[in-house]
Amino acid sequence: VVVNGTSKWHRQANMKLTLTEFRVLNYRNIDDSGWIPLEKVTAFVGRNESGKTALLKALHKFNPATGEPYIPQREFPRDRFTSDFRGDGGGIPVCECKFAISPDFREELRELLSGVAPPNIATCTKFYDGTLTIAYKPSISDEPVRPSELIPALDVFARTSRRLPVQDGGQEEAVQQLRTELANWAASKKDLIKDVADLKNEQGAQILRQIREEANGRARPETADAIETLVAKIEPLITRAETRPLTDRVDEAIEDALPVFIYFEDYGILDSAVYLPHLLEELSRDPQNSRVRTVNSMFKHVGLTAQEIAELGQEKTEEARRGQQQVTPAMIATDQASKELRAIKLSSASSEITKKFTKWYEQRRHNIRYDADGDFFRIWVSDDRRPGVPIELESRSKGFQWFFSFYLVFLVESQEGHKEAILLLDEPGLHLHPTAQQQLMSFFERLSEDNPLIYTTHSPFLIDGEHIHRVRPVKEDDTGHSQVSIDTWPEDRDTIFPLQAAAGYAMVRGLFRHKKNVLVEGFSDYLYLHTLNLHCRALGRTALPDDIYITPCGGTKLVGHLASLFLGQEVRPVVLLDGDDAGRARRDALTKELYAGHERAVLMLSEVLGKAECETEDIFGEAILLPILAELLGRRFTLNQDDRSQGSLVDQIKAAAVRHAVELPGGWKPEIARRVAVAWSTTAPEDIPSDILDCAEALFRALTERMERAAP
Repeated sequence: VVVNGTSKWHRQANMKLTLTEFRVLNYRNIDDSGWIPLEKVTAFVGRNESGKTALLKALHKFNPATGEPYIPQREFPRDRFTSDFRGDGGGIPVCECKFAISPDFREELRELLSGVAPPNIATCTKFYDGTLTIAYKPSISDEPVRPSELIPALDVFARTSRRLPVQDGGQEEAVQQLRTELANWAASKKDLIKDVADLKNEQGAQILRQIREEANGRARPETADAIETLVAKIEPLITRAETRPLTDRVDEAIEDALPVFIYFEDYGILDSAVYLPHLLEELSRDPQNSRVRTVNSMFKHVGLTAQEIAELGQEKTEEARRGQQQVTPAMIATDQASKELRAIKLSSASSEITKKFTKWYEQRRHNIRYDADGDFFRIWVSDDRRPGVPIELESRSKGFQWFFSFYLVFLVESQEGHKEAILLLDEPGLHLHPTAQQQLMSFFERLSEDNPLIYTTHSPFLIDGEHIHRVRPVKEDDTGHSQVSIDTWPEDRDTIFPLQAAAGYAMVRGLFRHKKNVLVEGFSDYLYLHTLNLHCRALGRTALPDDIYITPCGGTKLVGHLASLFLGQEVRPVVLLDGDDAGRARRDALTKELYAGHERAVLMLSEVLGKAECETEDIFGEAILLPILAELLGRRFTLNQDDRSQGSLVDQIKAAAVRHAVELPGGWKPEIARRVAVAWSTTAPEDIPSDILDCAEALFRALTERMERAAP
């Protein structure tokens, strides 16, 4: 397993918005998936009917490349539909996506916000009725138009109205009626706005305009001054209320920058022959059918619709003969022009798809030819090994058919909206040979540099054992609802079997592929060294070179067996052993036979740490590991002086467990190592204790020096 891999979130440098987490709610058998963190390649693994496809489909419809709305009758959980679903689904969330905003895009937003600090994170929620809401972190501050800015002016207007004087020749009763009317009007407007949180929106601006118009409508010589004073206060508030809120501006920019989701499944693989009349019927009846969608993508790439290709293939001369009409030169010329146009478009599209697909596929060069004959559209493919022998697409390998079909959908749907794309692949390469599935994994890695990729599988050969942290196991609980595991793997055997197989396969495959290997006793040793190596490298400290790989052996007793397998392939690994009785016994056995004359290729940890009794856990110490052990046990766990006299930290913990009358659970050592690796994966390297990194640096320096001297 490669030591310089990383489990940290990967930002796509070319994307304005990078999807870091998503959450599915109220969809099929998923009530609430919880937040699911994503990598540049993320795999959902689980048995059939566990909910893997539901996760992808819910995410796909969040912002599909081609319109595909949520359909509540089919997708809202059936067991809650009658009790929980209301109206058209407004207010019922179905998918939430959390996006990190790129630095360049943040600068664009800063200009849009006239210098106001832009957010780092945008959390978008899609509802069943298609509405989208966006929340920001940090939140965007916009100056509101508060009712309290107008209410004092209304109070002043009311007081002034109550004191209106009686003009010469006027009647007191009429003036008193006017006083009461104006005061009551001001009070009614005050009641209208007092409970409104913010008038800075279209509704608020309309209220303010209405108040202004009603005030102007009450203008009389004796009220002119009061009215003018009130209107003078209202006018700037209307201007501010009509100014578009900052959040609206950012919402529009974020929504426009949202990446599209492109969904593809094996059922969308192309046939080499397409009967155009049949296709046109399917397009009108079920345009979202997987195969129809792929075929339609091909025609869009050609630059013609299926209808146009069919019409260009129709012959006026043939129609005339069937109708026993005379064939005219004009008919012949029309047929010739139509066929020439169709041939030119197909030839141009063939050249373009050949060039683009060859660059993308990279396995070997293929020549792709689109051909139309009457009502049939065909795809012919030749390659550089037999360049003059084109064969039908369906006669090529299943792998090639999958790659080509997926590429057409990806090419057309991502370019159609000129959008950044996130790829969702449902059970890719299902029919491929295991070796071809492994090649597919390498292809995913290349593709994910520009387009984040999420896929489902239950094949161990489509799980990257060298990046096992990218896996998200999915299982169905006892109630039939989907659950996604994030920090731990579920106990369900069917769910974790592909993970176990992938991890084992990755280790075995890596045994002989790499010439520089370090054998460690157990998986906990691997996790500790892997974690420390990442942080040492991040800080510029001495770390293991990229070409040195760490392999856990599954226990001290198996170190010799694995070393024998390596030596049989003329590869001599360096062996790292704990400074304990078992480690010393294994060292003596190795140097007596397999490593006779190569004793320097066996390194005892005690030589590095300067302790007679030590294991890898001693690098970290009790301050780091005991709180994690206490959390695992669900109780307080401490060492006393007698415990600390027992040798290595592991021996000290075992002694304390006896004293506390606590039974340490099976696999407690690798579980603690796993928890350390998970916790430290999001810890800044600068926050790691320097004494731990000093020990790690010394160990990596010793291993590198021993590796340089090791020879078959």
